[in-house]
Amino acid sequence: MTIREYKKGEHKSSFIGLRVVVKVGDDYRQKYFNFRKASDDDAIEKMRKDAKKLNAEWNMERELVQSRKERQCREKRRVSSPYTTGVSGVKMRFSGGKKHRSTSNKKYFTPYFIVSGSQNGKRFNKLLNILNLGYDMAWFKAVGYYAEQKNISNYSHLLERKPPVEQFYIIYKHQTSLGNDIPLRRIPKELDPKIAEQMIAK
Repeated sequence: MTIREYKKGEHKSSFIGLRVVVKVGDDYRQKYFNFRKASDDDAIEKMRKDAKKLNAEWNMERELVQSRKERQCREKRRVSSPYTTGVSGVKMRFSGGKKHRSTSNKKYFTPYFIVSGSQNGKRFNKLLNILNLGYDMAWFKAVGYYAEQKNISNYSHLLERKPPVEQFYIIYKHQTSLGNDIPLRRIPKELDPKIAEQMIAK
């Protein structure tokens, strides 16, 4: 990702000139500009300009490849996790703490939108109860809180990324498969408990 100029005695061979080397994806690219082949100073200066131009082109390709890889990784993470939504700082899942009783300690799970992240070195975290607020209002408040923390004034494009409430069928099946005892009555009210039960049975 750089241009190096070799002067007399600096290279293991007798080479004098420029070496351009850039890693584009998994491919190392390099090219030498040999000053010994230059007829005069103007020719050497042209080699320097050509080397800078080539370096800029290869670095642009490197950034495009890196950007594409990062996007593919993000898409893979979205597909691999049932908890992700269309907004990176907002997750959806059943969560809850232990309620202590005289006879047992039991977890009471509730479907939430969970907003978390950091801004200017300060962490933020908030849970929006979907059973209490309703799915649509919980999403609206979750995205609004995220936008407020991130200083995003216009966030209509984020609201449009709302995942379908049916994703909680998948989340329910996933979390129960991990051993979480989530009663069907705890799924969002917009869903049909019979469908969730059928998914678990499969």
